[in-house]
Amino acid sequence: MVAVKKKKVMAVKAPAKKPVAKKAEAKPKARNNVSILKLVRPSLVAQLGASSAEQKLPPRLQSVVDKSEISDLLTAFARGIDRIDENLLRSVLHPDATLDMGPGIFQGTGNDYVNWVLGVVNGVKSSHHLIGNVRVELEGDVALVESYFHVHFRLDKPVGREDVFMGGRNLDRMERRPSGPAGVWKIVHRKQMLDWVRTEAVSDIFYHQNPDALWSYRTKTDPSYQMAQFPGSQTGGKLPSFLGRRYESKSVRF
Repeated sequence: MVAVKKKKVMAVKAPAKKPVAKKAEAKPKARNNVSILKLVRPSLVAQLGASSAEQKLPPRLQSVVDKSEISDLLTAFARGIDRIDENLLRSVLHPDATLDMGPGIFQGTGNDYVNWVLGVVNGVKSSHHLIGNVRVELEGDVALVESYFHVHFRLDKPVGREDVFMGGRNLDRMERRPSGPAGVWKIVHRKQMLDWVRTEAVSDIFYHQNPDALWSYRTKTDPSYQMAQFPGSQTGGKLPSFLGRRYESKSVRF
C-alpha cells in the first residue's frame, strides 16, 4: 500500500511541473521583444556630433562642416549689403579685419569698410549680389576662399537711370576663433577682384506693365525678415486670403 501511494504522488506532481516551466520560458521572450521595440535610437546629429568637448569629428566630416559655415558666411555678407543690415555685416568680420577694393575705391579696416559700403549702397536705388563658384582651401583654423560674384546696381542720375552689372571674385582669408571646432569662422582679409563691368540705360517696361509684382525692400521691412510668420508657421493659423483666386497666363506681361 505504501508503494502504491508513492506512485500516485509522483504521477500527480510530474505533469504539474511542465506547464510551469513553459510559462517561465515564454515570459523572458515577450519582455525582450518589447524592450527592443521601445529602445530609443540616437538621432543622426547625435551620432555624428561629439558627446563631449574632448571628442572631435573625423577630419573629412569636420571639413564638410567648416565649408558649410564658410558658405553661410559668404551669403551673409552679400545679404548684409543688399538689405543694408549693419549688424549682419559686422558679424562676418573679425575685429582686426582689413579689406582691399583698390587704392582708388577702398582700402582700410573692417569698421571703416562697413561705414563706407553703407554709404555706397544708400547712394544707389537698389543692389543685388549673387555668389557663384566657391573654392575653399582649409589649413586647420585658416581658410583661403575664392568666391565668384555677380552684382547689379540701379543708379538714379540727372541724365536718367542706369543699370550697372559687375562680375568678379572675392579672395578671402578667414580664421576660426577660438581655435578648434567650437570656434567661429570670420573674415580677416578680403581682396575684391573685378573681371568685367557693363553699364546700360534703364528700361522699366516690365515694372510698368506689372505694377502688382512683389519687389524687394532694402531694410528689415523686406519679407525675408518675417518668414517665421509665413502661412503654416503658426498652430491653427489662417490660410492666405488670396487662395481661390483664378489666374491666367496673361497675368504676367512682358
